[in-house]
Amino acid sequence: MKNLLIICAALFISLNASAQFKFLSNNTSNEYNAKLYVADCADGHCEGKATIALYDKISGDEIQTFHSDDLGFNLTNKQDARIGWLDLGKYQSPLIFGDFNFDGLEDLAIRNGNSGAYASPSYDVYLASKDRKFVLDKNFTKLASEHLGMFDVDRKKKQISVEEKSGCCYHKTTSYTFNTKKGLTEVASVIEDSSIGDNVTVITQKLIGGKMQKTIQRFKTKDYYAEQ
Repeated sequence: MKNLLIICAALFISLNASAQFKFLSNNTSNEYNAKLYVADCADGHCEGKATIALYDKISGDEIQTFHSDDLGFNLTNKQDARIGWLDLGKYQSPLIFGDFNFDGLEDLAIRNGNSGAYASPSYDVYLASKDRKFVLDKNFTKLASEHLGMFDVDRKKKQISVEEKSGCCYHKTTSYTFNTKKGLTEVASVIEDSSIGDNVTVITQKLIGGKMQKTIQRFKTKDYYAEQ
């Protein structure tokens, strides 16, 4: 009876594993390759619970395993998820690599549902350490999960920025710097509000000398957007 239970358990695990859809993400990072195991794929879209295994691009050694409750991404018309180990394109992969905190190490953002504004993509953000361990950072994750998708990275300014909107006529961009002592610090924001009349109100804030300084300007809508 005990042997029968063991066999049944092994069969159950095997069936679950075979039911997962398997992908490779080998073109998104300079240092790492990844294998993705996703629960559901249908009509050119994959989603649901997923496991992501990260490997060193040169040695092939496994670095770390991650999980996502909803690793959503799309397939092209020519891709068939049923063939197994389908290789995803660089801009198709639900993984985003980059130096998000400007310490010279490659960090990782993993798609996790559509919790952003207007059901935009949300991401769990993991910061890398010198010993190549990735740690989930709640503040970076919040920025990548509560706005209009993943934040932008400006390597020259060493800033990251997020986008917000409300309807057709209100748009806000907020920029942050990061250091190990203070964490994320808001350093600038720009609000464009064209909800009243034929004018656009532009409110700019910049951190200067430790204090936010605000500038308010108004433009004719047709003139302002003609210059964009």
